[in-house]
Amino acid sequence: MSTPQFHVIYVDDDDLLLKAIGRMIRRSKPGWSISLVNNPAQWEKGLSDDQPPSLVISDLLMPKLKGDALLEQVRVRFPGTIRALMTGDTRQKITELATSSVHSLLPKPFSEEDFENVLNSVEHLYKLPIDAETRNRLVGIEDFPVLPDCVRRLRATINDPHSDMEQIARVVSEEPPLVARLLQLANSAFLGFRNRTLSIETAINRLGIQSVESIAATMVGHNAFKHLSTKEHNAVVDEHIELANMSKSLGLFLGYDKAHAERLYFASVLSALGELMARELGCRDCGNNPICDLPSRFDSALVVSSYIIILWGYDFDLAEIVLASGAPPSSPESERTKDGALLHYCRQWIKANDIDKAKLLQSWSANIGAFFTQPYKDTI
Repeated sequence: MSTPQFHVIYVDDDDLLLKAIGRMIRRSKPGWSISLVNNPAQWEKGLSDDQPPSLVISDLLMPKLKGDALLEQVRVRFPGTIRALMTGDTRQKITELATSSVHSLLPKPFSEEDFENVLNSVEHLYKLPIDAETRNRLVGIEDFPVLPDCVRRLRATINDPHSDMEQIARVVSEEPPLVARLLQLANSAFLGFRNRTLSIETAINRLGIQSVESIAATMVGHNAFKHLSTKEHNAVVDEHIELANMSKSLGLFLGYDKAHAERLYFASVLSALGELMARELGCRDCGNNPICDLPSRFDSALVVSSYIIILWGYDFDLAEIVLASGAPPSSPESERTKDGALLHYCRQWIKANDIDKAKLLQSWSANIGAFFTQPYKDTI
């Protein structure tokens, strides 16, 4: 019998919770090997032949050694291991716990779906079509942003079949800068609405729930990018919202259904995360940052975007679309690579000058060129 590919160590001094979470992991990932450790000071006993574990999950408040300190020890010894922290300590803000030793946070009470998102993230990271060195470099880079708590609650509310628009709007309203941005977008002439609105519920209806979630993920994430000015952060997000509007419009022009077009919007906005991270680490036009020289055939910023999308528990398909949007494939192999190519066309158009746009029209197919020769907002 072959050794399972993935190995998780779960550390918790609460024996009842330790066993309950252990059962949950086994139920969700029966092919994984699992080590349950109730003494945080002895977490290394969970190692398998001194090999790096795929994932270490630790509770925060434990005697002798707190979870964040434990995960720091894991980071130092196994920098390529994914690290998740569970906490029910509401006295500390999520942003205060999001240190370089933590990839994912699980605030209590969490659902089984929250837990599965962390487990799936580990598997999805290995599914990305990148080489092992790039993968290890990504996991080892410090200070990646964790999923903002507001976005976590917004996603949970959206996915709750019993929630309504009022509840979604209530979560959004907790972030005034996000409210202001959504109202600005919902009242823009681009969308063609004649009547202005000051209602966040109306704004969400106009923009669409998926669009709102993607904008929230990039806007609220500003707290994670401590070295970016608000102006620079907003400029990057605005550029990707323009990309999202164009990609969605092109999708509709090509006959995609509304849900498919909304997915293009979602992927386009989330693709901003890699550029935000690169700028946060000082990687603008220089090559002295680990993000700038990732040994990958893909665009480095898009590799980072895909990685953060996976860490934040979004569908692997979204990460695949973003990764594929760096360049159009010669012969698209799947719907995701076709969607990635569509995003690439739009990104090229946005960045091109008039002369380059004329060249692009000559090189593109007739149906793609037809879209870009008319005001794309007319297709909404």
